[in-house]
Amino acid sequence: MNNKKQPHFLVPLIAFFLACFAVNGHTAVTSVGEINVKDDDQGLIPAGSTVTLIVSLRIDRSLAKPIDEDIKTIEIILPAGFVVDPSDFRSFSRNGQETDAVAEPAGNRLRILLDEAITDLDNTLNEIVFDGKAPNPALAEDSTAEEITFRARLRNLADVPIGGFIEPGNTDGKRNNDDFTLQIIPNVPPDPVEGFSATRDADGENDVILIWQKSVDPDVAGYFIYRDDAPRIEIRVEADSSRNTEAFLDVNVEPGTHNYAIEAYKTPLLRSKRSDSVTVEVLLDTAPPQPPESLTVVESDDVINLSWTVSPTPDVVKYKLFFGRLGQRLTPLVNRHGGNAEISVEDANMFLDERRLGVGVFTYAIEAVDEVGNRSAQISQILRILGKPFPNPFTPLSDNPDFNRVVFPARAIEGFEGEFSVLIFNLHGVLIRELRTTDPSTRDLDWDGKDELGNIVESGVYVYQIQVGESYDTGTVIVAK
Repeated sequence: MNNKKQPHFLVPLIAFFLACFAVNGHTAVTSVGEINVKDDDQGLIPAGSTVTLIVSLRIDRSLAKPIDEDIKTIEIILPAGFVVDPSDFRSFSRNGQETDAVAEPAGNRLRILLDEAITDLDNTLNEIVFDGKAPNPALAEDSTAEEITFRARLRNLADVPIGGFIEPGNTDGKRNNDDFTLQIIPNVPPDPVEGFSATRDADGENDVILIWQKSVDPDVAGYFIYRDDAPRIEIRVEADSSRNTEAFLDVNVEPGTHNYAIEAYKTPLLRSKRSDSVTVEVLLDTAPPQPPESLTVVESDDVINLSWTVSPTPDVVKYKLFFGRLGQRLTPLVNRHGGNAEISVEDANMFLDERRLGVGVFTYAIEAVDEVGNRSAQISQILRILGKPFPNPFTPLSDNPDFNRVVFPARAIEGFEGEFSVLIFNLHGVLIRELRTTDPSTRDLDWDGKDELGNIVESGVYVYQIQVGESYDTGTVIVAK
């Protein structure tokens, strides 16, 4: 009787173990993950403190098998002594979209049960956010950090693991912990910051210069600066710095009376006592900014490309561009919409002038403007656009006089004073034709496509050299018969 029932008991058990082996050994779902402390990118937790943790999982289901590899549960194995209650679970999201899920207790595991199983074939970034209390090992004040390691894995509809534990790696694209291991550090805050002072800028800017003594505690990672009720400013410690003092420039402070204070921190949760407040009176900004250090103007394909280096003044908000013919008063450069060309500092430090300027000598200029409208001195650049042979290409056999000869303008040479000549060469450097005049009233020389013997040259590219007085220019023309 018992022997007959035994196979019925073994069959589901064997099937369960076979399913576990098959799913674990040959999973087509690939994952990588990491755990981070909220507001801390170093993976540090003060001993015994309660922190918010973010588990990031990059899950690639592009080759996932239906049913067996559909994800219903995400399981996080907690390190010894780390306490998490199911009520500490905050959220689960996929690609930034929060999805319904609940947490259930399971000893040293936090199990996140999804309301709807993941069955798509997408590659997604998944985040689990929960609170937890770190263990409080007997760490001396000067002891090194103690490591605690979390593990994570996926489970299917039958609550069978999908593959092994997820490998650690950069998952969220940020420079932070990139691992499943965190560091428990002694819960000893740094000493208060000394020598904190605030001084307004003496050159007319509405900036405040903050100076303080560098902390001697090697575990201090940075400082938090507070101004009135504004969001705190984080200043990271510069690695391998030999300075004894630290400084920060608070730019574009609203005129009026302001109170500043500072804290040193090892982690955002482990901070020194805040310093006493220091008060500073900020005046209106009356200092003009410095101009850009250089301006480049280049003609290319009938478009004028302007580019510049940014102003070194930190409160510059935009740049204004100006234009005019050489020797004339400059006026604001016009953009394609008919308005003045004003470029925000958030945009690229370049501008395209798409107007066809024709032949002439032009001046472009630029100035920097700060947040209250103070303007820097202008820097300028000259652009010379000289005449080019036309038409190019040309057709010597055409009956149309507008297209059967190429005209070389004397204005191709800046100043164009003196004897005017044009030499035509083939691509082998052989002189084909020479055009010349000494008449100062002649401003153009024509080439009809013939050589010195009166024969029309072959189709192709020819090199010209224009010379007026002691100045010359070179280029190419195309003969198309």
